[in-house]
Amino acid sequence: MRTKIRKNSHSKVTKDWFNSWSNEYDNTLGRISFHAELLTMVAKQSSVKNNDKVLDIGSGTGLLSLKLLQKADCKITGIDNSKEMMAIFRHKIRRLKLTSEITCKLMDADALNFKKETFDKVVSSVTLHHLKDKKKLIRQVYKILKPGGVFIIGEIDMDTTGKHNDVNRLKRILKVLEQQWISAMKNAGIDAFIRLYDNGKKHIFNQGEYCISLKQWADLCRKTGFDNVTTRRLLRYKGSGVVVAKKK
Repeated sequence: MRTKIRKNSHSKVTKDWFNSWSNEYDNTLGRISFHAELLTMVAKQSSVKNNDKVLDIGSGTGLLSLKLLQKADCKITGIDNSKEMMAIFRHKIRRLKLTSEITCKLMDADALNFKKETFDKVVSSVTLHHLKDKKKLIRQVYKILKPGGVFIIGEIDMDTTGKHNDVNRLKRILKVLEQQWISAMKNAGIDAFIRLYDNGKKHIFNQGEYCISLKQWADLCRKTGFDNVTTRRLLRYKGSGVVVAKKK
């Protein structure tokens, strides 16, 4: 008998999964080399400047936001739907005395509640693949960016579209997951590997994970109206990279 899955159950499962991971997040994913290199590339490609207003979608425990602040004296709004992740980030902000530089809000990435033309930069790292309706997200980002603003997406370069019983689809997914698993085992040990190995099944069966390739992300940005859209992959980990999309 086939089990019926309630609507939005996958999004709740994803939220619960990240809530349960929050306390160890920095010591697992935060230490894995492909993730650290991706954060560095997102920060660099953002070309963030002093006084820029930046939105960090899926800010988690603040790893990307803190990297941006190392590059410029900007103002950051971090949003996440995990209370536990946000609590850790807010603790960091107080400890580092950054309350005037960073504001945190509990908010879903697919329901951005900001006025038009609010931000100079919108950034995100390994968050947006959780959204099934990516066109809706990109339209929202375009709306809240100022003219000349930039959208920077740091993501897994992995096309998981297609039928679950397609062997070629499985091969291309496993090729990318293998990079992540080996990196996790080498850099952060068995606990990080277990987390990412467990997450691999979610990618394969699209259980709250809906990865698309960097090219697919770039095409969606162009169709939404973004200008001068470029992609760049990590040198050592070709399965991850960045899309930079500029608003006219």
